[in-house]
Amino acid sequence: MIKPRRGWIAVDWRELWRSRELLYFLIWRDIKVRYKQAVLGIAWAVLQPAVQMLVFTLIFGVAAGFRKSLPNVPYSVFVLSGLLPWQLFATALSMGGMSLVNQQHLLTKIYFPRLFIPTAVVGGALVDLAVAALLFAVVLIACGIAPSRGTLLVPALLAVTVAVALGMAYLLAALTVTYRDFRFIVPFLTQIWMWLSFVPLPPEIIKDSRWKWLLVLNPMYSIVAGWRKMLLGNRAEDYQIGWDWRYFAISVAITLGLFVLGLFYFRRTERRFADIA
Repeated sequence: MIKPRRGWIAVDWRELWRSRELLYFLIWRDIKVRYKQAVLGIAWAVLQPAVQMLVFTLIFGVAAGFRKSLPNVPYSVFVLSGLLPWQLFATALSMGGMSLVNQQHLLTKIYFPRLFIPTAVVGGALVDLAVAALLFAVVLIACGIAPSRGTLLVPALLAVTVAVALGMAYLLAALTVTYRDFRFIVPFLTQIWMWLSFVPLPPEIIKDSRWKWLLVLNPMYSIVAGWRKMLLGNRAEDYQIGWDWRYFAISVAITLGLFVLGLFYFRRTERRFADIA
């Protein structure tokens, strides 16, 4: 008699490694489907952060006057340095959360490692990040800003960003299959999370707030601040970009917790995907 197993189902890392070519194919398929019939194609990966950078700079940097709190860094560079990791995370929330529902025709027909579906979304977001990084390099050159030595630590910081993105993608993908209300919650959650991570705003505006310590509960706040610390170097003071190594250490711990939680819940509910998708 074949019936679902109870309890925790361990991740078969050997199976994932043997099927790695399938993951590459899924990532490439997602990229092709996303940009194939678009007139600008992959250029949207540059246009989207570029437009957001301009809008946030005009509204918050110029109109609201927040650029005065960053005298040594152009506000456009400040915003774009935060948008790089945020776009990766936002894609994991929005598209990763809907990935299983959008691929339900595959879930009910063939067997393959289900983890590859939300993982492929994050993989495609990494390609977008690489393209957007070219825009950031052009903006740095235009502003006459040389890369700092902290740029060498970006790969390690990228690993932390990918870990929290994967954790949330696994968790939301599994939740959305079971509870379709998350189709409406995720877009709202993404917008609120961006403001709480101070992507377009300088964290200096709340430096004297007694509630600032609550930001330690948001891992993306310190991750975004870490990217700015690595990319901008000493051109901005730590309090201006929200950097605090204690907050970052807690964020890494929360990131690991979210990754394990997302992986656990995904594997725990995976046995029911084909029945309820």
